[in-house]
Amino acid sequence: PQSLPSQSQQRHTKWSSSRPIEDTVERTTASTRRSFFSNVIATTATAAAAVLTANDSMNIAPALATDDAAVISSKYCAYGEGDGCEDLAEGNPLILELQRKSAANKEAIQQDARNAFYMKNYPDWFASVGKTMVKKPDGTFIVVNDEELAQLKANNKIGLEYAKTMGGKFTDVTQKPIMVLKE
Repeated sequence: PQSLPSQSQQRHTKWSSSRPIEDTVERTTASTRRSFFSNVIATTATAAAAVLTANDSMNIAPALATDDAAVISSKYCAYGEGDGCEDLAEGNPLILELQRKSAANKEAIQQDARNAFYMKNYPDWFASVGKTMVKKPDGTFIVVNDEELAQLKANNKIGLEYAKTMGGKFTDVTQKPIMVLKE
C-alpha cells in the first residue's frame, strides 16, 4: 500500500505540477501590482518633499498670503462693457470697435442664447405631456396642446424658423426648427 503524501509534498505538488503556468502568472501579477504601487507611493512622497522644499526655499507661500491679490484678480469685460474692456483692448482700434458692436448687440446676443437654451431643453419635456412650444412674433414663447396646434396648422398660422448663429450668418444645425406663430 502506498502512503499518503505529507502536507509539504501536497503543497509542492500543487504548485509545481497541477497548475504551474496559472499559478506562476498569478504570483507574478500580484508581485507586479505590489511593486507598482510601492513605486507610485515612493515617487509621490519624493515629489511632495521636493515641492515642499522648493516652496520653503523660494518663500512662495508668504507671497501668496499677502493682501496684494491684484495679480490674481482681473477686471470685468463682457459684451464690450465693464472696467476691463479698455485694458483688454490695449488701444487696438479693431478690438475697441468689436467691443462697441458687442455692446450694441447685447440684447440680441442674450435673446439668441436664451432661445437656444429653451429650444434645446424644453420641447422634449413639453412633448412628453402633449404640448408644444410655439414662438410668437415678439420673440416670446407660448405652449399649446396638440388640438390647438392642429387647429393653428389647419389655419396656416404656423411657420418654421431655423435657428441662426454667429449674428444670423449661419444656420445652427444643432437645433431643431422652431415653430413660429404667424400674424
